[in-house]
Amino acid sequence: GMFSRINIRGLDRGTLMLIDGVPANMLNYNSFLNTIPVDSIEKIEIVKGAGSVLYGADAFGGVINIITKKSEGKKVRGSVSGTIGSYEKNYAVTVGNEDVTLTYQRDYRKPVHQIGRIYTTGTSRKARANGTKDYVFLNLRLSDKLTANYSYADTNSEYDTFKYDGGGTKDWTKPEYRYHWDLKTQRVGLTYDDSDRQWRTKFAWARQTIRPFAGNGTTNTDSNSYHFETQKAWDLRGGKDNLVSGLEFHSENVEDHTKTEATMRRDSYAAFLSYTRQFNDYFSATFGMREHFVKANSYEQRQNVFLPQIQTLYKISPKAVWYVNIGKSFEMPAVNSWFPAATRKVLKRQHEMKPQVGWNYETGLKFGDQKESVKLAVFRMMVKNKFVWIKDPSDPTISIQANQDEFRNVGMELEYNKQINPHLSARIGGYYANPQARDGQKWKQADARQQYFLGLQYRNAKLRVNTDWYITAKRQDAYYLMTGKTQTQAKRGPDHRVPNRIEGNLTMSYEMTPDQTVSFGVYNILNRENPINEYEYWSLPRNYRLSYTYQF
Repeated sequence: GMFSRINIRGLDRGTLMLIDGVPANMLNYNSFLNTIPVDSIEKIEIVKGAGSVLYGADAFGGVINIITKKSEGKKVRGSVSGTIGSYEKNYAVTVGNEDVTLTYQRDYRKPVHQIGRIYTTGTSRKARANGTKDYVFLNLRLSDKLTANYSYADTNSEYDTFKYDGGGTKDWTKPEYRYHWDLKTQRVGLTYDDSDRQWRTKFAWARQTIRPFAGNGTTNTDSNSYHFETQKAWDLRGGKDNLVSGLEFHSENVEDHTKTEATMRRDSYAAFLSYTRQFNDYFSATFGMREHFVKANSYEQRQNVFLPQIQTLYKISPKAVWYVNIGKSFEMPAVNSWFPAATRKVLKRQHEMKPQVGWNYETGLKFGDQKESVKLAVFRMMVKNKFVWIKDPSDPTISIQANQDEFRNVGMELEYNKQINPHLSARIGGYYANPQARDGQKWKQADARQQYFLGLQYRNAKLRVNTDWYITAKRQDAYYLMTGKTQTQAKRGPDHRVPNRIEGNLTMSYEMTPDQTVSFGVYNILNRENPINEYEYWSLPRNYRLSYTYQF
């Protein structure tokens, strides 16, 4: 029943996800991030910073494009794989050729005794129960210009809470509540790409249903979204310059079946233009603009936002470039934010929300080649009406979405890659920033200030070994006090920060024959209780996975 969330540069839920270039967000969440089997993914591209002019309203903190695998040749090929592990197991089958590729995968999740911090008195122990997940992913090449994909995922998710006995026994083992959902997602993406005429059209339909089973699951909704986009490009001045223009339509609706049935719908339209000018062999600039309209309805006003953007690129040398990116971004509240959870009665008690609007300023250097490279970025983000989750003032047991006055972040990122020898490569880098949010007159830290990573990769003809380490440090105040209450409920300030997160993984794969590969991984090597976010849910304890893949 929980959704995928991506945090880029301290901004939660401000990232647009694409699948083969077609938008895949729903209700401001990256709901389809974990609906594509890993075996179906070719690579993942990440672009940080404002991208709303070309990519749309959700491209606030960045854009993530998942590019899926396409089989080659007319001959049918495929693979069968299976994984066993400490807390999960799965099996998958992939078959296809250059026209059709189909993947099916089934996951089994084992119980986890404790998935988050136990507070002193006010919060029960949370435990993950058994669960399953079925994936289907289909890629189609309908013609040389028209491609399509379809994804389906059915997740059976359950976690339990256990009552805290405040007496002398301090027992956290008595069953209290069971939260049990069935989450189904479906998505169709179509892309028409005529490279000769430089014409591209995209369409996406997505549906998500959440149903509670017996227990205390309260979410019971149907959500749908429709996206249509078409754009045309022209080469100017003998191919030196390029002009792109396009139109976009996006519609979302949510039907809530809890207590009072209600339906919310939002339609938005956009026109965009981007012009790239090559001034000389060393310097180019891109000027972009988007006019974004959100149609008024019974619960929110019409929105009309103009989004400008400018990017420059200067080639210092054949191996070094300096870039600048300045742009404005825009994001509407999730359409289901207009459901006050305490009453579910539309128009009678709204928590008025405003769009999230902000500017991104970024400059950086990239230099090097495939053997050795360095990337440095310095950025500044300024956001008004940042989305946050708070306790409903009329019902403290319910969390609702609200606007915070302002969000800002200034920081830098550094990444160094080195091919040490033909078999060994390394990557190291980090992020240092000061993400802050203001509610009223007081600024406070909003996310982690430091992140670091180190990775080593060894390859030879048959063996591949990777180790990756991540550190998240200097983190923000925790959402809950040690008593289990929020600051608002306790009418006092924070009493602890979110602990540092140190995550280390080791993976190995060995090609036994050209058709058979075995893989082994150790995750969370230090077996730390690593909090993922300010709510202090943990990543999995140290766990092991063993996989086998046969290709035919």
